[in-house]
Amino acid sequence: MKLNLAKNTERLDFFRLIIVIYFTLTHKAVAAPENFNPELKTIPETETNEELTSKLSTQDNEAQETLRGSKSQVNIQSTSAESERSPSAAQTSLPSPTLNSESSLTAGTADIELKTDPNQERVNASDISILDIERLTLDFKLDFDNFGQTNQFIEETIAFNLYDQSLALKTGINTFEQDEVEKVDNIPLYLTWQKELLGIDLTLTGGVDFFDRLESVPTATLKASSPLFSSVNAEGKLNSLFVLSGQVQHQAYKFNAETLENEINFWRFTPSIYWQIRPNLSLFTLGQYGIFSDGNREFQSFSRLEQKIGAFSFAANLFTWAFEQDLGSINGYFSPADFLVYNGEIAWQGTMFNEFLDCKLSAAVGKQSVAGATDNAWSYKALCAAQLLPNVKLDLGYIFSNVRDSDTGDTSFNSQTIQGKLDIEL
Repeated sequence: MKLNLAKNTERLDFFRLIIVIYFTLTHKAVAAPENFNPELKTIPETETNEELTSKLSTQDNEAQETLRGSKSQVNIQSTSAESERSPSAAQTSLPSPTLNSESSLTAGTADIELKTDPNQERVNASDISILDIERLTLDFKLDFDNFGQTNQFIEETIAFNLYDQSLALKTGINTFEQDEVEKVDNIPLYLTWQKELLGIDLTLTGGVDFFDRLESVPTATLKASSPLFSSVNAEGKLNSLFVLSGQVQHQAYKFNAETLENEINFWRFTPSIYWQIRPNLSLFTLGQYGIFSDGNREFQSFSRLEQKIGAFSFAANLFTWAFEQDLGSINGYFSPADFLVYNGEIAWQGTMFNEFLDCKLSAAVGKQSVAGATDNAWSYKALCAAQLLPNVKLDLGYIFSNVRDSDTGDTSFNSQTIQGKLDIEL
């Protein structure tokens, strides 16, 4: 839907009606889940107990996100005659530069997808209006565990083009609940700008997190991503690709109500690489250094090697996490001196009901180790996407994990995530 400020008032009224209907529905929050991407991708989002329920699993999360992470675009030159006739056939959406969210940790998997759209059309400068509302995204996520911690996120994002600048405005209502801690309500207000500059895809996000009983906290994120080399086959499809990415982020640590009450903020620096070695084999790896406002320091690393065979995929995941100080009993967040998770993952993705529903099912089994204590680590996940209308997509998902079990003594730990995303292209 293209809107000129001086015209099309009827379409503007229709858009307002959609927003009114949405806010009516989101007051029944549990019935409408978050991060369900019809492309079965997750993106970097805000940090939540996600950090312990799918760090190795989604990304991005990240987010996540939404401008759900990086929506980088690169023009890959093909030497084939077909690609010369159709230059847009090589335009490729790059993977998110970081995990969609730190909730990937416990699930032990990361859905890092590389999507191509050979039918994508280029936009002529003469077709650009002053204001172009492109997409409305409604997210829901509910993270909870068996130790009385619940984080709920209800967020909406409006993506638009203003004077040929790609922007997105995000807000919502988030709640953090925990035993023996007063509930914390949060309203994020973020503005994201995306631009390709000198071959580098840039995403800049700035804003404020407002809290009902705490001081407001500014947030800022800068992401950069660039392909270093690539090759395509005669059909214009990718044979190989190597992408170097990086992210700098500052925000409130939305791990749980206790970290917010203790006013824990962080700076994080995250370089990463994505290497599509051949069409069905890829490697993703990142390192992350974090500086916390309570004086703590962290280092994370994550690596994933994935092989696709038809509708199935097989992956090996390795995650490490280390803090200078274990401040869990003081400031309320998981901060082990050493934490290790490694697993093997199998997944299936396919369509059902005459291609109305696209689903991905995965399970991961491996080991986890905290401070020398080792235990089994396992998780399973289901994500489904439905194309309700040509311009309306709905994602629904569920994740269960026992990662961090060996850190909870005699009581088994488990965390669960219910998520959903309604994506309306305008």
